[in-house]
Amino acid sequence: MLYTRILSNIHRVLALIVFTISATVMFGWFTHNESLIQISPLFAPMVFNTAFCLGLLSFALVLPEVGFPRLSTILSGIVSAIGLLTLAQYFFSVDLFVDSFLMTPYYSVGVTVPGRMAVSTAVCFNLLSITMFFKRPRFAWQMVSVTTAALVLGFALISIIGYAVGFNAEYGWGSFARMALHTSVCFSLLSFAVLMQLRLDVRQVSSRRSALVPFYVLTVGVLLTILIWQLLILRDQERNRTVTQIRLDSFRASIDNAFIPVIKSMEHMAKRFSMKGYPQKSLWDADAESYLEEFPGIRRLWWADQDRIMRWIHPQDDGARLLLNMRLGSNNKNLIPQVEELVHGKKLALSKVFDFRTGGRGIVVFLPIHDTKNVFKGVVGASILVQPFFSQISLLEGYSIEILEDNVKIFSRGTADPVYERDWLSQGFYQNMGVRWHIKIVPTPEQIRANTSALPGVVLLFGVSVSVLLGMALSFYNLSRASEAQLKKAFEWNKAGIDSSPLLMISLDENTLVREMNAAAEKMLGYETAELAGKTSPLMFYDPTEVRAFTRKMELELGYNITLGREFMDALFKLGLHRASEWTQISRSGERYTVINSTSEIRDEKGNITGYLQILEDVTELKAKEKLLAEQEMKIVASSRMASLGEMAAGIAHEINNPLAIINGHAGVLRKQLQQKGLGDDAEIVKKVDAIESVVQRIAKIIKGLRSFSRETDSRDDEWITVEALLEETLSFSRERFRADGVELQTRVPADLKIKCQPHQISQVILNLLNNALDAVQSSKNKSVIIEALARPGGVEISVADSGPGIPYDLRSRIMQPFFTTKEVGKGVGLGLSISQGIIQSHNGKFYLDEDSARTRFVIWLPVV
Repeated sequence: MLYTRILSNIHRVLALIVFTISATVMFGWFTHNESLIQISPLFAPMVFNTAFCLGLLSFALVLPEVGFPRLSTILSGIVSAIGLLTLAQYFFSVDLFVDSFLMTPYYSVGVTVPGRMAVSTAVCFNLLSITMFFKRPRFAWQMVSVTTAALVLGFALISIIGYAVGFNAEYGWGSFARMALHTSVCFSLLSFAVLMQLRLDVRQVSSRRSALVPFYVLTVGVLLTILIWQLLILRDQERNRTVTQIRLDSFRASIDNAFIPVIKSMEHMAKRFSMKGYPQKSLWDADAESYLEEFPGIRRLWWADQDRIMRWIHPQDDGARLLLNMRLGSNNKNLIPQVEELVHGKKLALSKVFDFRTGGRGIVVFLPIHDTKNVFKGVVGASILVQPFFSQISLLEGYSIEILEDNVKIFSRGTADPVYERDWLSQGFYQNMGVRWHIKIVPTPEQIRANTSALPGVVLLFGVSVSVLLGMALSFYNLSRASEAQLKKAFEWNKAGIDSSPLLMISLDENTLVREMNAAAEKMLGYETAELAGKTSPLMFYDPTEVRAFTRKMELELGYNITLGREFMDALFKLGLHRASEWTQISRSGERYTVINSTSEIRDEKGNITGYLQILEDVTELKAKEKLLAEQEMKIVASSRMASLGEMAAGIAHEINNPLAIINGHAGVLRKQLQQKGLGDDAEIVKKVDAIESVVQRIAKIIKGLRSFSRETDSRDDEWITVEALLEETLSFSRERFRADGVELQTRVPADLKIKCQPHQISQVILNLLNNALDAVQSSKNKSVIIEALARPGGVEISVADSGPGIPYDLRSRIMQPFFTTKEVGKGVGLGLSISQGIIQSHNGKFYLDEDSARTRFVIWLPVV
């Protein structure tokens, strides 16, 4: 009997313990005793509102037993109101002054807002308030009470386990503020007390042990669901950590990418110094100025001679005059040893971060200069400000970044709460060119939420629903032995649950004929159960081609012929193909759906098959979205490759411009010298000089086109030109090749037809079309290419047609895509038509394949205005 007395009073003891803990924490708030508020600096504190509500609930639990049920309801309502207002503050980002109404918060370590309880705490208060506010002896309210109490118990236990093993178990909630450890203990005690009190209530109504089975099952089901929910959250948590690590690796790669152009530029400058390519400081200043414009973060460039004396500095401001003729390293004793180590080598190196003498903090990139005999001739270097340099590469939205050198912070963007940082910090090191930087990256709560799937929440909702349904089904089963009406009620509940499911459910008899379909199946397939019951096999819904292919596959594996029906179904189970197989279903209207089919056997008590149950999930939209995602990924890859090509074009333009300017200058000097020596009238020599300058100008135009393609400039120098002159200039590059290959080249162009354009770009497009046409006619008997220009309403039409075999119809929609080509490997990269289309579109024109022409005919339309 002692055991019975303990069980009947345990909820009162637990309520007393909770009240004691809450009173102790409230006392800590009044006396500013932080050890009572927060057990450990790494744990979340219990705010005053939480302690106050726990005290009210401990009273509300026992008041009905001493004759004050209305007061219990009022206290539960107060707790629920505080919890709901707190949730409203989180969800709507407003301040309703709930957090400071009872106590002005002075302690805020470990909470998102001073004095505000965590979202999980507010949810648990509302769940327990529901349990006590609607306390009734009815079965439905008892099920609600068991469900809410089991949920709170599960949440509290997960929180306690999270503290024990050192992870934030509540990051999947709407806020990242954690439930305090002593709050978790109080919730577990209160929820267990509620369950014990419900046990007593059920025992008073029925002495049968089976009466408690539904409640036990519901409690265990809810707890298991919360466990699975938490495991899925942990999976999301691990994925988030992986994503953060990827962002960290990407950031380190971005640092390398930021240094690469600087390094190449300095190597170029050092090479020119070693080859005496800077006879005048003005030439060096020109290079330095271009590098300063191109690389954000560089404060100044400098050159020190073999005695380490600073000689040339750019820009020439007050700071430069302060450093001029100063010995390298005089403002940083660590620079000279590094330079001395590099005198006999050729490595580029970085200094540590230090305060510049001219203001600001930064690093120095320096490279020794050696002549062709490997004799040390000095050092070129760049002074880089840390803040703008890292700011241009720290574009990781949703992450706080911190970079340290020798445990000293040299750069930071954003801040993270220390408790939150402990759970989500990813760190690594960047080691290159003699430096070692410690990089720390912490995602923001918003970023974590963005990378978190809805699956855990769905599983939680589904699992709790299933647990509730299972508990209720057990209760209905117990009651069915006393009442036929309750049995029918349980059956109707089950039927409603199946029909409300979005999954297609088809019940078959032992001969695999349709017995019953749920509402979802009837709606999608367009058939009523009454039409098919006992008459038709479900294979009528499937694609006949797939069914035949599946049958042949099973026949090959089993070694015998299979007929449709029971034998087909048995073969599915033998080969394990009855689970999660993909099929195509066809509705009555002919619409096709992709479904995942899972089939189960239904057996009687003797183990004989009495039927089958097919559960089908419609994944048509999911497949379409996956296809769309794959197409988008392909476009992103193509765009990335085009961007890389643009960068390469910019590099080529820079490298060619300098020698081109030298050639042009020498041609001018040559013309002057010829005139001075009396050879200025020699027509042959003058013609050759003119040819050199003409070719230089043409190359300059091509370089300008490359710079435009790489988006280095947005300027447009359009000019009026006759189509005849434009084609004549273009054909001068290819007419001989057509003649050598035996291809007839015809031009049909009016003499006075003019267009306003960038001639070198339009020439590039036409030349690309001619090259394609020349390749296309190689296998034809009659090799001919026709260039035609016509005046059209509002513009001019230029077309290139060839006698080749033509473009297959199924490839025509893809020919304008970047990197798509039908040529052999090494003969084309698939960029010609894509670039040509971009050039014509930049002229507000149209570029397309004439599909109505008997020949392969590409058309360029340009407006005349």
